[in-house]
Amino acid sequence: MYRHFLKRVFDIFFSIFGLIIASIPMLIIAILIKIDSKGPVIFKQQRLGKNGRTFNILKFRSMCVGAEQQGSGVYSGKGDARVTKIGKILRATSLDEIPQLLSVLKGDMSFIGPRPPLTYHPWPLEKYTEEQNRMFEVRPGITGWAQINGRKDVEWNKRIKLNVWYVDNLTMWLDIKILFKTVFKVFSNADNENKGKTVVSLPETEESLAQEVAVTKDQVDAKNLKLMYITNNVDVAKIVEDAGVERIFIDMEYIGKSVRQGGMDTVQSHHTIEDIKNIRKVISKAEVMVRCNPIHETTEEYSSSKEEIDAIVESGADVIMLPYFKTASEVKEFISLVGGRAKTLPLVETPEAVACIDEILELDGLDEIFVGLNDLSLGYGMKFMFELLVDGTLEGLCDKFKKKGIPFGFGGIAALGKGMLCAEKVIAEHYRIGSTCAILSRSFCNTSVITDLGEIRKVFDVDLKAIRDWEKQCQSGLVDFAKNREEVENIVKKIVKGLN
Repeated sequence: MYRHFLKRVFDIFFSIFGLIIASIPMLIIAILIKIDSKGPVIFKQQRLGKNGRTFNILKFRSMCVGAEQQGSGVYSGKGDARVTKIGKILRATSLDEIPQLLSVLKGDMSFIGPRPPLTYHPWPLEKYTEEQNRMFEVRPGITGWAQINGRKDVEWNKRIKLNVWYVDNLTMWLDIKILFKTVFKVFSNADNENKGKTVVSLPETEESLAQEVAVTKDQVDAKNLKLMYITNNVDVAKIVEDAGVERIFIDMEYIGKSVRQGGMDTVQSHHTIEDIKNIRKVISKAEVMVRCNPIHETTEEYSSSKEEIDAIVESGADVIMLPYFKTASEVKEFISLVGGRAKTLPLVETPEAVACIDEILELDGLDEIFVGLNDLSLGYGMKFMFELLVDGTLEGLCDKFKKKGIPFGFGGIAALGKGMLCAEKVIAEHYRIGSTCAILSRSFCNTSVITDLGEIRKVFDVDLKAIRDWEKQCQSGLVDFAKNREEVENIVKKIVKGLN
């Protein structure tokens, strides 16, 4: 009843109410646009709507007239000269979307639904696959599921998959959730600019995948590694976030971990749902990443993996990591349980996972992937986890990730000059291989040893800056990656020889 009747009733009522409330602001915005630049107040553009029917979407004009013909593409990026002075404000606050209330009232759009694509971008209607066409079964929205799950940072094939998921799971409660999350993103200005090129080729063909890989490599060359740090201490988490670490890592994994890592000097945190909630309250810039347990049935805490993952999502996780899986079916179940509500990040740390990696990479819904060197090296009977870095195992996996255009990372890094294989060597290998993320190891800052918050802040301020400075050298081409690779091989061989 909601999908076919009440949703439209709500759209009509709230669009009329919204137009009444916004009438004076709309008049003021119209005057400012006319004063700021030449051209019409309202920008009209043909989009694809319900059942693939074309309609004119309405926005306040935020770019100069004829912007699309000026050779910079159909979307703007940071610092785009085509955006007017008033347009920058309108885009930052999403006030340019207000005229779409008229489209909602008319019936071309809904408040919540898949964002309507251009008639020719990312590709013409006839190029959408049968599955992708299902996103046109409902009215397009001012905001939608894809908008609160990455917006312009998500490439088109993934964006369409999120839209199809919305169509399959449309309920009043889902719409309410999207509405509230949209309000948060508007006020936080999250995901509101393109960070790089938008993938605009045909749907998942060999040509498009090759282009996506090229874009990913370009982005890796220009960006720092996305760093993660494990803690459930809210004070430490805030220090870590302020220092520039991109992900706060909550580690809830405990099933089977003590057995397989017995006697080793490793961290077994066993964080809780309350830890996620507490960290979520103090974190505003970094992502909250949670490692759940392997796919399981009943435990003392949860009746199933579904109950655990639902609790993790509801507590505010942005990214969920699946550890210690051995089959593609486990990863498939994990992706299904997350259901697009958070980013998925399978952790490859068993020889069995490596053996079926091709099957895993064919699954829909993989956002990122990470290789856990510690447990994977144990699985292969190795003495030192960085043996995987020099025997071809890691690089073979990473080549497959790159061909699929999936961001990936591996292992942990210490402070510069520290670690059996020093951090400088490891970071250079991340850049040579094309990695996008890494974990800051316990040796970077062991908060069970360093308990003074001032000292912890000093460690992150000084040592993290040193890592970022070294990354700049890696990005600039000043580091000889071939020579570093040779040195890494020699160092690892000496370490392994000493351990035998």
